[in-house]
Amino acid sequence: MNSAYADCTQENIEGLIDYLQKIGGKTLTIACRRQSAFKTKWTKRDVKLIGRCHVQNAAEYLTSIKTSCSNEQIKVVIADVAAYVKFLDVNEDTNFVLISTNTLPSAIHFDTAKRLFFTHQIAKQNQDNYGTDLLAIYALRLSLESRVRGLLGIDYATNNGKSIGLATLIEVSKNLKSVSYSADFNWTEIEWINEWLNHHMHRNIRSYTWVIYQAIEALQSFLSPKKPLLIEGSTVYSFYNATCVHDEIELEKEIESTLRLKYPEIKIKWYSKREILKP
Repeated sequence: MNSAYADCTQENIEGLIDYLQKIGGKTLTIACRRQSAFKTKWTKRDVKLIGRCHVQNAAEYLTSIKTSCSNEQIKVVIADVAAYVKFLDVNEDTNFVLISTNTLPSAIHFDTAKRLFFTHQIAKQNQDNYGTDLLAIYALRLSLESRVRGLLGIDYATNNGKSIGLATLIEVSKNLKSVSYSADFNWTEIEWINEWLNHHMHRNIRSYTWVIYQAIEALQSFLSPKKPLLIEGSTVYSFYNATCVHDEIELEKEIESTLRLKYPEIKIKWYSKREILKP
C-alpha cells in the first residue's frame, strides 16, 4: 500500500490489487459483496465480512480504472480502504495515510451549486473524489427515481396529502404482472441501492468510490441496458429494454389497484407517456 500511495505506477497499482485480493480471502459472490456494500446498518458479527467485501470491491474498482486513473484517485481509495486493511492484516502499517475529511461545509456545497448553475463547473480544488462523489450519488438517485416513475407513468402520487415515496414505487414495480422484465437486473439490489442512496444523501456523507462503482454496475442493466430484445422475430434496441409492456391500459389498472390496496385515498398524477418498451 505504501508503495502505491507514494508512487502510483502501473506496477504498484497492480501490486496493491493483488494485496487486497489476498487479504480479502476467498472470493465472495457479487451478490454478497453488493449486499454488504449497500448496507446502512451492521452488527458486530458482520464486521469481518463487511471488511472482506470492502477490500474485494476496492480491488475490483481499482482493476476497472488502473489503466486510466489519476494519482489522487488511487490515494483516495487507499485512504478509504486503510481501516479495513488494518483490521484484516494487523501487520500492515497504514499510518502513512493522510485521511481526508468525509464531509464538506454547507458553504462549499452552496458554492458548488452556484458554480454549476452559472458556469457549469465547480471550483478546481473541489474537482476530486471528496468534492464530486457526493454529486454522483445525487445524480444516481435522480436517475433511479426518474426511471421508476417513468416505468410506472407516475408524475407524483399522494395519500391524504402525503407524497408516496420511491421505496413504495419500487415495491409496486417489482411485482407487476403486466410488465416483462429483463433477467439482467435485480430488484432486490435496486432496493438496497435506494436505501443506501437515501442514507448518504440525507446525512451528507461521501460513500466509498468502489461502492459507487458497484451501484453504477448494478443499475446499468435497468437504467441503460446494452443488450437488445428479440420481440416477434425483430431485434429491438432501446433505453427501455429492461421493461416491456403489451397492454398499457391493463398496466395502469394494475398499478392503481395495487397502490389503492395500501393507500385507499391515493391520488395519482399520470405522465402522458411511459419509459417502457412497447412492441
